[in-house]
Amino acid sequence: MAVVRTDVSDKHGFGIGLSGGAGATVSLCLPGHPMSEPDERLGRLLWNITSLAGLLCDAPIAMVSQLQGEFDCSERGALTMTAAVALDSGVDRRRQWWRFAGQSSVVCSTADFSLCETAVTTPDRITEIGDLNLDSRCADLTMRKIVPEARFYAAIPLSDQHGELIGTLCVLDRTPRRLTPHQRDGLRLLAQQFMEQLEMHRDMQQLQRQTLTDALTGVGNRRGFDRRLHEEWSRHIRSGAALSLLMIDVDKFKQYNDAYGHPAGDVILNLLCELLRMPLRASDFVARYGGDEFSIILPNTPQAGAQLVVDRIQTMLTTAQWPNGMVTVSVGIATLEPEEACDFATLLARADQAMYLCKRSRREADKRD
Repeated sequence: MAVVRTDVSDKHGFGIGLSGGAGATVSLCLPGHPMSEPDERLGRLLWNITSLAGLLCDAPIAMVSQLQGEFDCSERGALTMTAAVALDSGVDRRRQWWRFAGQSSVVCSTADFSLCETAVTTPDRITEIGDLNLDSRCADLTMRKIVPEARFYAAIPLSDQHGELIGTLCVLDRTPRRLTPHQRDGLRLLAQQFMEQLEMHRDMQQLQRQTLTDALTGVGNRRGFDRRLHEEWSRHIRSGAALSLLMIDVDKFKQYNDAYGHPAGDVILNLLCELLRMPLRASDFVARYGGDEFSIILPNTPQAGAQLVVDRIQTMLTTAQWPNGMVTVSVGIATLEPEEACDFATLLARADQAMYLCKRSRREADKRD
């Protein structure tokens, strides 16, 4: 259960949750997944649409319900909107984005989809329930426990450019009522505008991901690496958490390309990236730094933790099935401990130097053998 505390200032006097009233600080209990936050653009879009819906319909609560699909397709958004580690666990991926009067942002939950599921069965019209207390279908709704004073509900289905229904735009009120013809027309137009803006948002995200992704391996490219390292270095400065960086170079990769050809070398790089990602957390970041060099950013990871990741990678490389003989890598580790405050360029230089020292040690060992 996700619990959010919010100061409620509501001209409608709408008490939120199980206690409190207008102007009170109450607990808003939203069952379901732990809350996730949309990216900045999506959060602003959801806020604007729900705010406009509330103003248009003179309703203290507005909500966007996501029944299927993804509103956010950025790397970060894809993780948060689908609960990251639950991607393949069969957990419900649906979401509802609530905007209560007096709040400063939308709140994500999986409260209750019953009414919204009913609304999308009539895609060509707005579903209105003038008084929830008089409708037998609404007697045991979880939504009634979250907002016990809710009496009125209206929803317009949301469909994408292909006509696929993905959710609803809803408004709720404490007073039994009906929407005016003007409000119904406005809600329809607002739903259309939301879907157009959402499509633009997703197109921009996809374009941005393409500019930050290596075309061959699918991991981050140099631009994506520089951006992410700067972000994590800034977070280290603010929070004091340890930050580790791995620089990885494929041993004798030029000789491999000369012997087997560049297409075979590309296969090796792709297999290597798959292995590099296996022991990592969702917060870690893999990038192709250039050619046969890769880097891994490990937030909140001290030196010992980084060494553990390296050991796991080396073990996986040893046991992997390679097309033309085992592939080895040289890895350098650099760590910014909590008390350190050097710049991220210094961290990169340390990792690079450590990687070359490792590579030189391997060459010297090969000569002795």
